[in-house]
Amino acid sequence: YRGTQPGARVIRDGMRIQGRTLSVAGAEVLERDPAVMVQLFAEAQRHGVTLAPGTRELVREALPGLAAHHASSAVANALRSIVRARGHVYETLFEMHKLGVLTAAIPEFGNLDCLIAHDPFHIYTVDHHSLIGVREIERLREGAFARELPHLTQVVNEVPQLDLLILGMMFHDVGKGHGHDHSGRGARMMRDIGARLGLNEDERAVCEFLVQHHLLMSHLAQRRDLHDDQLVIDFCRTVGSVENLQRLYLLTYADMRAVGPGVWTTWRDSLLSELYVRAREFFEKGLFEPE
Repeated sequence: YRGTQPGARVIRDGMRIQGRTLSVAGAEVLERDPAVMVQLFAEAQRHGVTLAPGTRELVREALPGLAAHHASSAVANALRSIVRARGHVYETLFEMHKLGVLTAAIPEFGNLDCLIAHDPFHIYTVDHHSLIGVREIERLREGAFARELPHLTQVVNEVPQLDLLILGMMFHDVGKGHGHDHSGRGARMMRDIGARLGLNEDERAVCEFLVQHHLLMSHLAQRRDLHDDQLVIDFCRTVGSVENLQRLYLLTYADMRAVGPGVWTTWRDSLLSELYVRAREFFEKGLFEPE
């Protein structure tokens, strides 16, 4: 690292890019400030590069330092900038997870590590399923399904603060592996995670809502009579706002897509979009008071 090599550029103290890779000057950079382990990934994402093999090794060795300082605001800011970015959110989180950085920075995510979902459809472990859900939201936002799923593509581009949806997706199953009512327990865990990430009260409420109710829309759409006005009104009361409805619709889609091939079907698409459209109409008519 020391000495000026042609084509290398220092992007911040102790961190430089050469060609397609990003590296740190040495272990002391990570020991001095453990948040750098997350900032490295934010910079790699921003510049479209990968971490050099030597730097990966240094990060792996320095992980206990990050785990000890995971609640710092510098770690929170770096994580938030990663989920707010316009692209490569899934790849960045996936690379972080492979190295153990995601679990060191957010210990609750470690509970999902290698946890098996006990139903015949899930082909991924719960940690991987949650990250694949993030990938599905990104693919939708990039317009990958503009032709097949025009409605969902339109909604993903209307929704404010997509990073809150991404956080909801990352942690929607965080309560799993501890017995029954994983949604309620997950929402309480999400409150703590949101506080550490520096989310304000409204932002935390959005993420908690998504974790608490992540199964509601698929449950209603697939099992109940969508022509029953009372069902739609009760659903709207629980959802509370058009933005929450939009986010829940997108989360439900991504959650199904991330279970495995063939789970998202045209039939499920039409049921979910019918519930979404009916709820949206009720919001526009304003026929009820939210909970």
